[in-house]
Amino acid sequence: MVPALKQTRYKSHMTQNNSQSQNQRLRTPQGTESILLEEAYRHRQLLRMTEDHFSLWGYLPVHTPVFDYFETYRPLLNRNQVERSYRFPDRDGELLMLRSDITLFLAKQMGLSLSQTHLPRRVYYADSILRHQEEEDISSDEFFQSGAELIGLEGLEGDLEVLMLLHDLLTGMQISHWRMHIGSRKVLDAVLQGRGNAETAGCFLELRDGQSLTAYLRECGISRAPECTRLLFFLGTVQEFQNSREELTKACGNNTALEEAMEELGTLALTLHRTAGTGRVRIDLSEHGGQPYYTGFTVKVYAQGANTAVATGGRYDQLLGCFGNEAPAAGFSLMMRKIEPLSVFAAQAAEEKPVGRAEGTDFQQRYASARSRRMKGERVILQ
Repeated sequence: MVPALKQTRYKSHMTQNNSQSQNQRLRTPQGTESILLEEAYRHRQLLRMTEDHFSLWGYLPVHTPVFDYFETYRPLLNRNQVERSYRFPDRDGELLMLRSDITLFLAKQMGLSLSQTHLPRRVYYADSILRHQEEEDISSDEFFQSGAELIGLEGLEGDLEVLMLLHDLLTGMQISHWRMHIGSRKVLDAVLQGRGNAETAGCFLELRDGQSLTAYLRECGISRAPECTRLLFFLGTVQEFQNSREELTKACGNNTALEEAMEELGTLALTLHRTAGTGRVRIDLSEHGGQPYYTGFTVKVYAQGANTAVATGGRYDQLLGCFGNEAPAAGFSLMMRKIEPLSVFAAQAAEEKPVGRAEGTDFQQRYASARSRRMKGERVILQ
């Protein structure tokens, strides 16, 4: 009986090991999910529409490398980005990083290749990113980015072009109930006056933790901390911002940099509101960009049905200078996998051309039938 019991236990142990081994083989790493069949077709249709939109605005395609030297980007990454990036040594012992932020990889590419005679330059991209997400993270589907960058055009004109490019693209995608939240890194920097850390303050803003933010501002020696917190938590329409701007600014004390930043944001917001004419623009001073390289306006787009922003961007006039070219730049990235299920355009594009079947009694007849119908734009299978 004892040998039989041992044999049963052995078989049970082997079965359990085989099951665990099979489960391990069938697992898919975060960031490598496949897009199949109808879903892939919707993805391609939306991506094609996005690329056509960029092209009509005069933007040209670019491609960035899949990996690069980690130390090149280390000073430009915040703590969260470092923790989420995939890194590995090459054969010479140099530490490499997989592409987790196309903006940074593109900045190096453009900074090294562009000269002042090439400016302004308009480029767009569409590619995958690779970064770690916890399996339970509800935003773990952000693994395909499409975006655009305007390099070499500073000031209001450049900001408005980027924001209207984004606005018109989202309108064309036919996403319902979306809002464009405009903020300013200049406003946050003016409040901190060089005494505080923008990343730390930004964490409190993202958490909407006014009490902790006020305490932090006081620790940094910033006077009128509660008033500054109230300003940074402002969220409202363009008109509400115009009505409150002067009072919010004066309450923070004598701060010339803050006055200039608020006036600049007001001009941008009002012009954008009048140009777009849709009422989708909101001023949100808690939006600071989240990345250390932002220097001017910031933007995030929120849509009903998405748990986080479907698009992010802003102005980063010093980023390309880290790679040899001091040209100003502004741009945005779209989280395409978040947008696809929300886009009426993507759904309709997948349905408007059903797949037909060729007619004929043999292959030659079916091929001739299919060829003729395909020339008319139909989708046809042979058998």
